[in-house]
Amino acid sequence: MRTRIGIFSLIFFAVALLLFGLFYPTEEERILAQFEDLSVIASKSGSASTIADALVLEDFRDLFAPQVYLEIGRRSRLAGQYTNREIMQLYGRIRLQSTGLSLRFENIKILSLEETDATTSADVHAEGTDNIQGSNRVESFHAKIDFLKIDGDWKFRQFIYIEPLPGK
Repeated sequence: MRTRIGIFSLIFFAVALLLFGLFYPTEEERILAQFEDLSVIASKSGSASTIADALVLEDFRDLFAPQVYLEIGRRSRLAGQYTNREIMQLYGRIRLQSTGLSLRFENIKILSLEETDATTSADVHAEGTDNIQGSNRVESFHAKIDFLKIDGDWKFRQFIYIEPLPGK
């Protein structure tokens, strides 16, 4: 009887360990999830209310490291060092002045992955419609994006514009 209990306990423990390993995301999957989260949070439908705009700001800020560096192509006036709170405020102003926003990342590649640092590259597609003039702006470019791991969570630390995407 004791042998059976021991065998069943061992089998149960092995199955539980296997299931944990299958469902627990890898570091690469956790980094890719950050891109998905940023895309969802940063995008805005035309029907979003001002209250909805305000509610996403804290979630937006939580995606970024305490210090964030931006080096952006045509928007060189936005380049520089920011705190995650300043990034949130900048995004909040852009969100309030837009009727629609879309942010997508494609062709994401993890270039290096260390214990607390990661470097990726991605094609970035951003689109927005100004709610005052109704003008639509579209930008597509290749970027290098660095992450910093803080308290077990990957945070965006740096965005560097590399080059515009052809035909975009």
